Amino acid sequence: MCTNYPASARRSTQSGFSLLEITIVVTIVLAATAAAFANLMPSIYNSRSNAGMELVLGEMRRAHERAVDERRIYRVTFNAPNTIQVDVGTVALIGATITDSAPAFQPAQPPLTLPGNMQFLVIPGIPTGALTTPDGFGSGNNAIDFDLGNGGGGTQIYFEPDGRALDAGNRLNNGVVYIAQPTNLFSSRAVSLYGSTGRTKGWTLTKLAGGATGWTQ
Repeated sequence: MCTNYPASARRSTQSGFSLLEITIVVTIVLAATAAAFANLMPSIYNSRSNAGMELVLGEMRRAHERAVDERRIYRVTFNAPNTIQVDVGTVALIGATITDSAPAFQPAQPPLTLPGNMQFLVIPGIPTGALTTPDGFGSGNNAIDFDLGNGGGGTQIYFEPDGRALDAGNRLNNGVVYIAQPTNLFSSRAVSLYGSTGRTKGWTLTKLAGGATGWTQ
């Protein structure tokens, strides 16, 4: 005996997806998306950290170069939690220093802000032992730590026309500034400064052999 069903009934049993099938597909897509996002996040964090370090390096190097080229003093100030102010002396100086004429300063550009949630920050876990800090400068306890020859903790750098970096007391200004994302140890970056030459270097916190942490260029 052959039963003939209406064409519409036959089509309804042969096409479309059940609710269970749709749920399974959606679950798989969401799981794949979450896994991809989790794998991508470390790269995003590293990108932000590197961008923050490059901003600090770039502004310090640019101020140093402009001081030499223009024969003016450029002052770089680091303001917690995350801004950089660059000022320029209002008079050109030939072979002069800060104390020779005590020049007034005016902004060389608008204040700059570190990218993302980067801050001038020291996170517990960075190396603090002797000679383990960037270039062996300081103790790793201050996020903004210039003028290390005179107690440390300085927040300003005066780049001179002769290429040196001094503090407000006209003394060579060695130091380090640390940047990081809050609570993320391995987002830590640092920039060191040699006062005698105005040279700067960038550093990345990494995990070394044996599980210890250390700064690498």
